[in-house]
Amino acid sequence: MMPFYEFLEEIRPAVNRRIGEVTGDEGSIDPGVVPLLLRGKRMRAGLLLHTHAALTGRKAPTRRALDLACAVELAHAASLILDDMLDGDILRRGLPSHHLTRGTGRAVLDAVGVLALPYALAAPCGAEYVAMLASAQQSMARGVAWEMLGGSGLSSIELYDAIIARKTGCLFALAAAWGAMAADEDEDVVAAFADFGLFTGKAMQIADDIADLHAPAAGVPGRRPGSEVLLLQGIAGEDRTDQALAARLDTEIARAADRLGDGARQRLTPGEREAFGQAVRDIVGLTIAGGLPPGTATFQVVRPGALVYR
Repeated sequence: MMPFYEFLEEIRPAVNRRIGEVTGDEGSIDPGVVPLLLRGKRMRAGLLLHTHAALTGRKAPTRRALDLACAVELAHAASLILDDMLDGDILRRGLPSHHLTRGTGRAVLDAVGVLALPYALAAPCGAEYVAMLASAQQSMARGVAWEMLGGSGLSSIELYDAIIARKTGCLFALAAAWGAMAADEDEDVVAAFADFGLFTGKAMQIADDIADLHAPAAGVPGRRPGSEVLLLQGIAGEDRTDQALAARLDTEIARAADRLGDGARQRLTPGEREAFGQAVRDIVGLTIAGGLPPGTATFQVVRPGALVYR
């Protein structure tokens, strides 16, 4: 299998072209939101198409798999518009945050318009796909609500795990599950990939929170603290904070790699399972590399997708 970070580079143009087609339909969404939709790493789409490619042996995705990959990315993009408003973030994908250039009211309307597009792409695949998308978006909303308001009776560690599973893990789970479903796999294989996607998303969010803790924007007035605060609270009392953060991240990476066990064992060779484990490390490495400011030496990407603590 092609390394995941190389696979991302290969599929990104096709994903962007299809999103351009979908958003370019007359009257589908306001043209002012399109530039945001055409940017991004495409990690969720990449996971879906990587799964589909591994299970089908196809080099090029089917139209159904490509549309589902775009649906996941558009659902993610809509959530970013709203998330930036809630967090007070000023930059997104190298551009000023959408609500700063369009105004809060217009940004809300844009997000609602974008949220409709994933359903239009998923609907031809069947009612099950639509229901899965709705469930994922409900989970994402619940995760963000817990992040903002807290969770009754949960410790910092428990609350953090619940939040990242919902606000980030569930969309990665959907992507991996849809990749297996588009390959016409049985329920056990789909469930195994959904579990793998969930833990991959959690590992990605931990990496993103570590980057946030080291970012210049941390502590800026007007920016709402996010899940990174709970991550830090969960390791309170550790002698070396950065090493404790790295250990927490390493644990989640290992958990994700272990998810493709019994359910997918008959469908993947040992080499393919290792490639998916490396895909988790690639996603984490890309997240860290994209989130830390230049000159930050605490975490280093020693090669694409390989993260070490210094």
